[in-house]
Amino acid sequence: MRLTDSIKQLILKYIGDNLSSDEKADLKRWLDESAQHRIFFKELLDRDDLINDLNQWSALQESDPMDWNERLKTKTLETIHTTKAAKLSPIRSIKHLIPYAAALLCIGLGSLIYIAINRQITPVNSRIVLHDVQAQNNQAEIRLSNGQILPISNHKGALVSGHHLQYEDGTVLQSAALNANLTATVSTPAGTMLQLILEDGSQITLNAKTILKYPLHFAKDKRVVEIDGEAYFKIAKNKKVPFQVVSNGQRIEVTGTEFNVNTYTKSKSSTTLVEGAINLTANGQTLHLKPNQQAILTSGQLSQKTVDPYHYIAWIDNKFYFNETDLQTALQLIGQWYDLQIIYKQPMKETLLYGEIQRTKSLSAVLKILERSHIKFELIEENGIRKLFVSN
Repeated sequence: MRLTDSIKQLILKYIGDNLSSDEKADLKRWLDESAQHRIFFKELLDRDDLINDLNQWSALQESDPMDWNERLKTKTLETIHTTKAAKLSPIRSIKHLIPYAAALLCIGLGSLIYIAINRQITPVNSRIVLHDVQAQNNQAEIRLSNGQILPISNHKGALVSGHHLQYEDGTVLQSAALNANLTATVSTPAGTMLQLILEDGSQITLNAKTILKYPLHFAKDKRVVEIDGEAYFKIAKNKKVPFQVVSNGQRIEVTGTEFNVNTYTKSKSSTTLVEGAINLTANGQTLHLKPNQQAILTSGQLSQKTVDPYHYIAWIDNKFYFNETDLQTALQLIGQWYDLQIIYKQPMKETLLYGEIQRTKSLSAVLKILERSHIKFELIEENGIRKLFVSN
């Protein structure tokens, strides 16, 4: 794990209880990126010697109103007066020593924390053989542009945006009136799906590990959202104000229709139309899609083909659907859902998979089904990261 200087600064500020609301959000985002980050952070906070040293330093600062630089000057003067062999005058000695002493003081305090952090960067290698992983049900969150972060329950129906944020069952998430200029960013972790109903009545279902950014109140002349991951859209009809979805270098425009967007792989995006019609634009190219057609954006180039939409939207019913699906694609979907790092032990033989599997099953149940295709798996957890080794 590589720790950037910005993350180190956030950790230092957290320990000193000096984080701004934006910095708290940045730190939380970093912690949510992986289990390894969370384990490292917890182990760091459990370092009693570090916390005690910091608390003592803080107490010293509060108990002595004299500026540390003044204390340093006083201490330096005392040292000079008691040094018989001093060849420089006290004034010259102070001027000569203060810059170095100040630097040493700052370096010493900073080193105390940074050494503790850097020691944690290379944790003891812990390898645990896992026999199973259950399908997770982690909590999604909504982050408002005013800095407010709200956890979202998955048990109260769709999240509805309007004058307030509330669930489909009527439970209020945010009772304060929503500012017209606020934007929301919704993120779903592994193992989690989420449904939203926007102000205009459009419905969006987010797959796991997806981020949706949208205005809580649409402008009178446009409806625009941004997506990173996978989502199914059912757009409320409004011929006067088209709905636009921006994702991975492409723009989709509709007036009322149903379609799926998948941008998990940055080098390849797919848009599958179920009902209605859409115009898709990317890099100066435009495609007009009809139902049962799919647009693919690969390396900046658009292409289209006829497909069975169900193959690409089975996830809405919480299913893995494989129909002549290559092994790497199938395992990518499984890894995203169960939060796994997929590692191939050797070059894999070409393997195509068929069938439906409920995503509510445990990982071991899913792997047993795949093993019928003569695939072998080894599941371990290493330094908080779940890894699935694959061979055939």
